[in-house]
Amino acid sequence: MKLNKSNVRPEGVKAATLFLLLSLILLVQGCSQAERDIVNDPFPEAQTEVKEILEQIYKAAQAQDLDQLSSYHLYGTKFTEFKSGKLRADAERNKQSEREFFTRISDFEYDLRDLKVSVFGDVAVATFHGHFQVTMGEENLSFQRQSTLVFVKTDDSWKIVHEHFSPLDAGEQD
Repeated sequence: MKLNKSNVRPEGVKAATLFLLLSLILLVQGCSQAERDIVNDPFPEAQTEVKEILEQIYKAAQAQDLDQLSSYHLYGTKFTEFKSGKLRADAERNKQSEREFFTRISDFEYDLRDLKVSVFGDVAVATFHGHFQVTMGEENLSFQRQSTLVFVKTDDSWKIVHEHFSPLDAGEQD
């Protein structure tokens, strides 16, 4: 059969064009996802973003800007916290304990030593040895914590979904 204007239907052309367009979109998406190696790709741009967020978090803590500090968390039913060998805490307990702590101090200094940020696509794990100094009343306190923060990438930023702070063995050297 020979094709000419009289035997080519517009519906057939539209359907074929739509099929080809959808096939192309699926092919492009499949290729882009196949190139994403969440285990071996270091995601350097995301690492930089998370490091910048960490700096903002601790600057908010220094300024005792508790609302800003809370904004870096993705509080909800999936949020968890471990601290100093105690049982797992939820979002409300974390928010409450952070507010209590930062309203009791008048000075806060920090040094995040041996910082490592590992990114796995939309999840990032930041580990560091936190060296902290605070003034509580007339007392100057210093403490070191082995620290882990787990972040999830949201539409607008990286948010903390898990915190873990445990005493760092004073005998260990950074």
